[in-house]
Amino acid sequence: MNDQQSSGQMPAPPVVYLPVETDADGKVTDFKMLQLGDGRIALLGYTALDRFIDAWGDYQSWLLFETSKVDEIKEAKHFDVKLLDVEVPAEFRPGPPAEAQA
Repeated sequence: MNDQQSSGQMPAPPVVYLPVETDADGKVTDFKMLQLGDGRIALLGYTALDRFIDAWGDYQSWLLFETSKVDEIKEAKHFDVKLLDVEVPAEFRPGPPAEAQA
């Protein structure tokens, strides 16, 4: 038995799907994080694309990211906690893109 098994923790997946902000060209501009009720900032990761879509809906942009490098995100943008496969309240989910008006 290894330390992860004895502590009750599951091993981390090799990659996670992270919610991101993108520009008009689809280039990633930021990692999307949520503030929890206790004030902490959470980076939300998902172990499968269907779980990501179930949590965020069809309109949230995502990036497949190596789990071993997730802590490097903290260098660019602070977060307090990493959460896996959690549901996102509807008010935080993006809707369909607005129609371009001429």
